[in-house]
Amino acid sequence: MEPPPKIITETEYVKPSKPIVPNPPQLTMREIEFIIVTPENVDEVFAKLKSEDKAIFGLTDKGYGDIALNLADLRAYIQQQKKIIGIYESQYDQ
Repeated sequence: MEPPPKIITETEYVKPSKPIVPNPPQLTMREIEFIIVTPENVDEVFAKLKSEDKAIFGLTDKGYGDIALNLADLRAYIQQQKKIIGIYESQYDQ
């Protein structure tokens, strides 16, 4: 009876290629017009709204603050994601 053939195991390290993902185009924000309505200018503002076919969207001061906080949270989240992506990209540069 013959002995089984000898099995040779070799380890070969293969470096994966870095994915090519282009950066998105620079974000251009749209201009936002704010109209502050006060008791002193309410008639003028409403007259202008009627002539220009516009609508009013109202926010309380707390609501406006909450929008600002939400945008700050979103900005922080995007920065965290950029760091995570940077960590993954650095793995390909080794």
